[in-house]
Amino acid sequence: MAKKKKIEKHSHLKKPTETVSSASRWHLPFILILTAIIYLPTLNAGFVNWDDPDYIYNNYVIKDLSHLTDFFTVPIQGNYHPLTMISLALNYAVSGYDAWSYHLLNLVLHLVNCFLVYRLTLLLSRSNILIAFVTSLLFAVHPMHVESVAWVSERKDVLYTLFFLAGHITFTKYIDTGVKKEYWMTLLFLILSLLSKPAAVIFPVSLFCIDILRNRAFSFKLFAEKIPFFIPALLMGLLTINAQKQIGATGEEYFGLGSNILFGFYGIMMYFFKLILPFGQSAFYPFPPINEKLSAVYYIAPLFTLLLALVTYITWKKHKAVAFGISFYIVNLLLVLQVFSVGSAVIAERYTYVPYIGIFYIAGYLLNMLVKKDIKKSYQVAVPIGLIFSILAFLQVQNWKDGAALWDNVIKNQPSSRAYNSRGNLLRDEKQYALAIEYYTKAIQINKADHESFNNRANVYMDLNKFDSAYIDYKNALAIKPGYNVTYDNLGAMFAKKNMFDSALYYLNKAIQLDPDYTPPYNNRAVCYINMQRFDESI
Repeated sequence: MAKKKKIEKHSHLKKPTETVSSASRWHLPFILILTAIIYLPTLNAGFVNWDDPDYIYNNYVIKDLSHLTDFFTVPIQGNYHPLTMISLALNYAVSGYDAWSYHLLNLVLHLVNCFLVYRLTLLLSRSNILIAFVTSLLFAVHPMHVESVAWVSERKDVLYTLFFLAGHITFTKYIDTGVKKEYWMTLLFLILSLLSKPAAVIFPVSLFCIDILRNRAFSFKLFAEKIPFFIPALLMGLLTINAQKQIGATGEEYFGLGSNILFGFYGIMMYFFKLILPFGQSAFYPFPPINEKLSAVYYIAPLFTLLLALVTYITWKKHKAVAFGISFYIVNLLLVLQVFSVGSAVIAERYTYVPYIGIFYIAGYLLNMLVKKDIKKSYQVAVPIGLIFSILAFLQVQNWKDGAALWDNVIKNQPSSRAYNSRGNLLRDEKQYALAIEYYTKAIQINKADHESFNNRANVYMDLNKFDSAYIDYKNALAIKPGYNVTYDNLGAMFAKKNMFDSALYYLNKAIQLDPDYTPPYNNRAVCYINMQRFDESI
């Protein structure tokens, strides 16, 4: 009788396993179809006037696949990312300056990444499909990830992440099985990730987060096994630093070490806040005004980071998944926390693409505990949240339709001189000169040291033949940035337009002297020589 009861009990235990297996079959199709619907509008979107011109229109490398060495040796926007350039070259071969194929490939890569997140979290959680479902769903549809997918120039983001995730999958397999092939596959994926975006230099450090989850004792052996991963990461880091210096891609203002450290803490807190409440999104979040006292939120941020550290410490022994998630989040944000200022944005939504995986994993883990592994019950929480995020993401996608929609949204949510200046550029292209001047003026009012807006407003005055106004603005631009070769070239063009060729040549020669690789002044100087009948020199 006892034996019979035992058999009946065993038979009863099989049923939930079959239910779980049956449920998991629709997880990925649901996630992938929902994600495709969210991003479908991008196929009708164009390029935007932010980095896209440098990556597409002005990038000779992608226009001929025979430029094989240039893919690996010519930095674009201060980065070496040959695999990204090759992927853009393939898009150019398919659709030229029509953006649909670029957006399509971005979407396909994001869908692949959704699958890889599912696969990785399945391995990390030792086949817990609830954790895998929640993590992958949130990664797929979170509105903060729209920038990485809908912006053509962020091809590097979705591409490097593909290899980044693949490398974390093979490393997890290596830890769990000890198979050396998985170890060397990890090294290969790291190199491919580095060749897609230099941000992958954090890869070896990120692997330590998996060591935490697997409760591996920190030892010399643990560090030694990462040495082959640190070598290519260090080489790419040095190459990138050199390339960034060449284009001057450092912070436009210096706030002081104390403020910069607060920016780092602010990033950790705000990215977390935006994960939970992703409202008021913007493609650009400007630094605070340089000569004003930082607001209270910057001083609260270190306390939030301290709280995260405390949670990590408390959960270290009994809830390794929480410690892993927070560590993964922090580690993958380290390079973009603006402790050392790069660019002119204090935070950027694209920087959340990989780090959020850690927090999403915690969400899956906590939900799994809350519903006591009841997968059907978990849907009552996960699916509504996923659908809300999906709606917000779908609405955010509309803001990437073109440059006008993008900058109008930034002006609405995060008004800044950069936003008004960029919108003014589009208005000038449309020959809406009065409105363009209005936007440039607004940019200058926000930031009186905005040399680009002075220069661009002067260009509009020159279009209108208001040379005196143009001259004043050009001089203001040079007073702010004396070595700004673009303004010297524009001054040369202005004097040429006034038939004052000697003055034009003075400014054009100055522009060439400041940057011999900048081509417009050569063309303008040639036109001057033609008008002066100095034909040999024009040639």
